[in-house]
Order: sequence, then C-alpha cells, then structure tokens
Amino acid sequence: MRKPAAGPIRSHPLVARFNHAISLDEGDLSALADVLNRKVVVKKAKDIIVEGYEYRALHVVENGFAIRYKLLHSGKRQIMNVIMPGDIVGFPACFYEHAVFSVTAISDMTLHRVPLDDFTALCTARARVATALLWFAAREAAIYAEHIVDAGRREPLERLAHFLLETLTRLQGIGAASEDSFVMPLSQEGVGNVIGLSAPHVNRMLAELRRDGLIAMSGHEVRILDRAALQILGEFHPAYLIRTPIHQPAP
Repeated sequence: MRKPAAGPIRSHPLVARFNHAISLDEGDLSALADVLNRKVVVKKAKDIIVEGYEYRALHVVENGFAIRYKLLHSGKRQIMNVIMPGDIVGFPACFYEHAVFSVTAISDMTLHRVPLDDFTALCTARARVATALLWFAAREAAIYAEHIVDAGRREPLERLAHFLLETLTRLQGIGAASEDSFVMPLSQEGVGNVIGLSAPHVNRMLAELRRDGLIAMSGHEVRILDRAALQILGEFHPAYLIRTPIHQPAP
C-alpha cells in the first residue's frame, strides 16, 4: 500500500485541535496519516456507537456532527457532549468491555476508522501524539465537569449562556466559526437535552437573551452581540478549552 503523505494531514481538524497543545513534527504527521487511512461515511441519524455493545475501533471525525448521550428507561435522553470535527468517537467505549454511552450522527459525517491496536501502537511510537491525546482526554473531562456544574448549580439562563460560548469557542478551534458567530449544530430540543431543559424552555431563554441584546439569531446562526456580558452571565472562562502550548526541549 502506498504510504500516505503527511502534507494533507496538516489541514485535518484533529491536527488543528492537537496544535493547541503541542506541535507535531513530520514524523508524527506521517504516522498519524498512516492510521487515518480508512475513511467511512455515516448518514444523519445513524448510530456510530450503541450502549451495551463491544467496540474495538476509534473514529476520528473529519466532517459533520454527532451527539454522545445516555438513554434512560423512561425514554428521556441526556446528551453528554456534542462531537465536532477533530473529535474522536470511541472515548471511552473502546476502553470498556461494552460501550457505556451511545453516539449518533446529527448530520452526514466523514470519519476515519482506526482499530484500537493501531491507535495504541501510534501512541507508543510517537510521544508527541500521545501527549496531545492526553490533553484531548483532559479537555473532554473538563467539558463534562462544566456540564455537571450546569446541571447542579447554574440557573437555566446561565446554562444556556455557558453552552453558547462553549460551542462558539470549540468551533473557533477548528476554524468553523467567526469571532462572534457560529451555526448551531443542534436543534432547540438537542440544546435542551444537553443543558437539562425542555425545548420550549430553551426557546424562552433564547428569546430573553435576544431581548437583552446579548445575542441575535437567524435560523441556526447565532451571533454574540455582547460577549463580555454573556461571559459574566454564564460564568464562562474558556481556559478549559484552550490549552497553553507545551514547551518542547530543543533537539
């Protein structure tokens, strides 16, 4: 098989995320390109991971969006996180006997399938890649922690303000949002499933933010009009999403 070139991998959203933590050298990029050589397409509303089943492969998102969620016996759904380009599907499913959450595409997606053995071999061989993936896992944990604070202590309007700024910041990290606007990948029901509100409640909270001059909306596009005020309202501090680059010793 012809060895993939490192050049095209530079524009991959996973590399964009890694670059926030550590710069990969040519060898790292080439090794990463080697494992991202199995591309699959997943249609909107199709399952990628189903809770209770065994999985031994990761999927790196090139394009599209998905949700990681837990479905309760009552039929209620709690979305744990929105999966975006540059994210990895399979944390933590591959590291348990059976998946503990489900993942479903909310748009058409392009993914790279990476067998778990290839993934672990990559981390063993390339220390910078392993370090970047540790940062990736730490960021995921920080996102979940903020969502726990949302559910436990923040008021509904505060939760929504925090989620809007979190989504904007995450999309900016892969060049998918401007300085003050983004296209919301979720419906209002989906947003409610993240922050623990009903769709009508989300609609009322969005209307309140618009009345207060904090945001404007046109369809799914959200524009932040007063970021400072929205940050104060949601107690949003982006440090948990933006890692200070790791200093590497000179060779």
